[in-house]
Amino acid sequence: MEELREILCGGQSFSWLDEGDCFAAVLNGRVYRVRSADDFRSDSFLYDYFDFDFDYAEARRVIAAKDSVLASAVAAYPQLRILRQDPWIALISFILSQNNNIKRITGLYHKLCRAYGREVEPGWWAFPTPQELSRATEQELKELKVGFRDKYILDAVDKSYLLDGIGELDYESAKRRLMGIKGIGEKVANCVLLFGCHRMEAFPVDVWIRKVLERYYPGRDLSYFEPYPALCQQYLFSYARNLGLD
Repeated sequence: MEELREILCGGQSFSWLDEGDCFAAVLNGRVYRVRSADDFRSDSFLYDYFDFDFDYAEARRVIAAKDSVLASAVAAYPQLRILRQDPWIALISFILSQNNNIKRITGLYHKLCRAYGREVEPGWWAFPTPQELSRATEQELKELKVGFRDKYILDAVDKSYLLDGIGELDYESAKRRLMGIKGIGEKVANCVLLFGCHRMEAFPVDVWIRKVLERYYPGRDLSYFEPYPALCQQYLFSYARNLGLD
């Protein structure tokens, strides 16, 4: 199970909970329970979600050859990958992520599920659709402790139509469209495009990545991380957050 922890609970998804003997999440209208990467191969939805068709072995080879920092990150997380998540779930998840930590984001995510989502199994609720979340009021969201993000969530609900066809746009146009939602800046838009639309040219820069770039890549353009910028970013994020970079 340890091979899955950083992938499922390391900051790119907030759907998964550690149940001790498995990781569990409500996705695609049902509860999934997984213990190893092999469990993702046995279901067509999970197979796509886990992105098995992408050549991660080649990507890791290229990334590890770039420099010693990335080589160490790849060695530390040899199975790391980018999940293919639902754009709507990613949109609200990364609105919740602003000025927040993974534990609290996950808690808020599941509060929204319980308050507005559909119960698919006793004690397990799906993430609310835009229609379901439109029932929420600003006061109710405040009571759920989402903080200043309440107005952003409500605006995202009102503008959920902006996700329609977003995968057909070029990257910059897609990013600008997302930034038309209240409270969404460059970093959150990049996260939504990466984790919700699988735009592998994304390179979200948060506090961890900014520190890494300043310390180890001063003056370097982000083009240095091509042809796998998104995966480089995720490796650097996981390595810096969990192990530190000397």
